[in-house]
Amino acid sequence: MTCTVRPLAAADLDAVLAIAAASPQAPIWRRTDYGPFVAGEPRENPNLVRAGWVAQAISDGTVTGFACATLLLDGQENRAELDTLAVLPAARRQGIGRALLHAVLGWAAAEGARQVSLEVRASNTAALGLYARFGFSTEGRRRGYYTDPDEDALMLGRKVTQGSPFGCFSTENAVEGGRPQC
Repeated sequence: MTCTVRPLAAADLDAVLAIAAASPQAPIWRRTDYGPFVAGEPRENPNLVRAGWVAQAISDGTVTGFACATLLLDGQENRAELDTLAVLPAARRQGIGRALLHAVLGWAAAEGARQVSLEVRASNTAALGLYARFGFSTEGRRRGYYTDPDEDALMLGRKVTQGSPFGCFSTENAVEGGRPQC
């Protein structure tokens, strides 16, 4: 499936909620929880930056995945956190998660993050493989972090360099993940 990644818009929230509902590993958020991640929304705190992205199929405009991230600009760590990333079950294993993660890391580098972290279910081998390919490593474990079913979370992280080769991304080519495209 060929898709492009673009900033999250308010008009995408129904699709985002549907993808999250179809993804048991995604956090259960209300529509208002996604509000701060919508492009163009004002910041309540200048040191707290939030952004969201959607992957949209070029063929029919369907939103096939989304990601949301937060960056705390504290002058020390400037740590970004991948808050959520989910892909429609029928669209998985087609490079969409990779494209979304690419966008998150590009944004984090551009915004001055020095570190990106996330939590993932310990049993989510597909996500763990994706994160490992992007250089994430295990930093810790949160016992009993998830429910339904009860499960540990692995805390993953990676450094961000300002020269990181992360920018615009598309799944247009068969090359692993596609070529950068703006």
